[in-house]
Amino acid sequence: MRFIAGFVTAFIVLAIAGLALVFSGLVNIAAREPHSAPVFVLLQTAMRQSVARQAAKVPAPAPSTDISRGFRLYNETCVYCHGAPGKDPTDIGKGLNPEPPFLPDTIQHWSAAEILWIVKNGVRMTGMPSFADTHSDDDLRAVVAFVQKLPTMTEEQYAAYEKAQ
Repeated sequence: MRFIAGFVTAFIVLAIAGLALVFSGLVNIAAREPHSAPVFVLLQTAMRQSVARQAAKVPAPAPSTDISRGFRLYNETCVYCHGAPGKDPTDIGKGLNPEPPFLPDTIQHWSAAEILWIVKNGVRMTGMPSFADTHSDDDLRAVVAFVQKLPTMTEEQYAAYEKAQ
């Protein structure tokens, strides 16, 4: 019985300390300041685990072959934050905290289903919007197909897509 009372007491003390921290205003929420390393690891882990779990609940997207459509949508909406071969993110992307990943270097760590889930649903508190209400599933699948090509795409290939538009 003493163990349970001690556990409940510890839980109440931690909850009060957490609330006191939140209401004290001591937590710096400025976008200019990065998260501490432990908070960053915690948030990254939570995001990766959540995306994997949510993406596993939906069927894998049918692959799209409309790479030009995917490029057009990526170049209109994504390149500003995520960059592309030969293109750094703009001030919008550089001003977000956490900084959006540079997709040519990181997209290969995600499955097509996970990428589709992220693009469709967005990620809270990161600046990554949901495109579910503004783009069709066919559009989103085309973006997924395009971004999966970014790791092997050269600056010249990306520029050729731009010229073709």
